[in-house]
Amino acid sequence: MVEPLEPLLRVRNLTKVYTSGNRRVLACEDVSFDVYPGEVLGIVGESGSGKSTVLQCLYQDVAPTSGQAFLASYHNGEHSIFEADRRERRELRAHQISMVYQNPRMGLNLMVTAGGNVAGRLLAADWRRVSDIRDKASDYLQRTEVPLDRMDDFPAFFSGGMQQRVQIAKALANGPELVLLDELTTGLDVSVQAGVLDLVRDIQHTTGMTAIIVSHDLGVIRLLTDRVLVMKDGHVVESGLTDQILEDPQHPYTQLLVNCVTA
Repeated sequence: MVEPLEPLLRVRNLTKVYTSGNRRVLACEDVSFDVYPGEVLGIVGESGSGKSTVLQCLYQDVAPTSGQAFLASYHNGEHSIFEADRRERRELRAHQISMVYQNPRMGLNLMVTAGGNVAGRLLAADWRRVSDIRDKASDYLQRTEVPLDRMDDFPAFFSGGMQQRVQIAKALANGPELVLLDELTTGLDVSVQAGVLDLVRDIQHTTGMTAIIVSHDLGVIRLLTDRVLVMKDGHVVESGLTDQILEDPQHPYTQLLVNCVTA
């Protein structure tokens, strides 16, 4: 009998509330889901639905108000993400979780070379041999279609699409167990979007990476994900297999999203 696959990531009752004076803003509430090894989970919803907040909490850019998240390491058991101390958070971000931001300027040091950005990720993950670091950086820049003759150039002088490719190379170079991608095609020209999406799909098929992709674009979700969560006003209103949700949505909000695309 085949043993059931255990989740790589378990998120339970994730809630984030922002307060400013007497004002209370609910970003997300009671969000729960699992992500399995090799799976790509999509989170979709309009702006302000809370989907990016979920990623920010998982990457520890933002502290959740309540909830739990557990990441199963291939090397040393399960870790509680939200209860990690500063050293543990640094270790999680260096070795196990990586993030591709909507704005690549948040994920790159624009005044460090493209190769240097990738090398910095590898150094944080305890790579030490300069030749190995250089070879790995070259490999992933090639995989993400960054010309090697631009490896020693500064991303500040790259196009938005090229910056996004460097950011993806940096995020993937040390083989993290979970990759978080937040609106990775927003702001890019249509032709550049297509290239970035093909790149991510090819890398996922080649490496079997586990990922969570946040997008407001159902085309991105359909192309890249296996399962999807639909969020509205901070809550998950529907979840299931991507094809099932997009072909036969049950919740009125999901129906509205799908109809807006197909109309």
